[in-house]
Amino acid sequence: MTELERRYRWLLRAYPRAYRQYRADEMLETLLVTADDERRRLDRREAVALVVGGLRARTGVDRLGSRSALGHSALRLSALSLLVYGLTQRAGGPLGVLVTMLSEGPYNPGAWWFIVIPALLTIALFAAAWGSYRLAFAAAILTVAAQHLSANGWDLSFWFSSVYDLQDAMLPDFWPALLASLALLRLLRAPRTPVARPWAWPVLGALAVVALAPSPLNGWLDAPLMSLCAFAALAVITAPIDARMPIVASVLLLAPALAQATYLLGSRQAGWPLDISITAILVLAAVMVITLAAGTIAGRRQARI
Repeated sequence: MTELERRYRWLLRAYPRAYRQYRADEMLETLLVTADDERRRLDRREAVALVVGGLRARTGVDRLGSRSALGHSALRLSALSLLVYGLTQRAGGPLGVLVTMLSEGPYNPGAWWFIVIPALLTIALFAAAWGSYRLAFAAAILTVAAQHLSANGWDLSFWFSSVYDLQDAMLPDFWPALLASLALLRLLRAPRTPVARPWAWPVLGALAVVALAPSPLNGWLDAPLMSLCAFAALAVITAPIDARMPIVASVLLLAPALAQATYLLGSRQAGWPLDISITAILVLAAVMVITLAAGTIAGRRQARI
């Protein structure tokens, strides 16, 4: 075995094992035939292309086949990510009560919305992960209704007051369920595709809740927003590998952007002092537009491959 062949074999490990079992020998033979007889070192562009191709195969984006399939997959990932983000935002209440009960004994919270809303989000997350989009959509819509009831009570006059509606929408944890329901609504008519590893998203949600949810377990009140900005930066970098990631990041950033925009609008309507600058909203919007543009450009290129 030559040094060049050994390096080719090492780079082909970027592809999934099942992929290598069927195509590794064929790919290796093609690479060796097209290589120059006197060349002993691996070309950088060729190495990068092999690694990127292997990572694409691992993400599954190379099996989507068309731009519409890529869009449906991005919508599914967006809905799942929004549900994880919403669950992270809402999990502080149950975790805080659990810690209080363990340390101080029985505790009567008075209202149980802090349990109902995370439970509905959990149902929506599991249903979406398993491909039951109708159940996930229903749970997401019920979550939006429960959020509104928990903020305004059963007095229906509040539902038609623009100030109270904006007051509800000013909260960052209001938007994930609403945006997820819109994504799931589009998926109701999408072609049904097999779901790979449905358990991954509930596990990811549990890890995100423990690590990022504002609770007595940590003092990171701004951790969810910080994690979204970090994910957006990573998504732009990895856009050539998976075009869905920047699309998902832009949708996730839409939740805090809408919350800040409604806060600004509601404060002006109610005559409240502004605690947020327009610059912060513009910066967040600019990051969101950049990630969406990166995903759109990469999506068009990957749809042609």
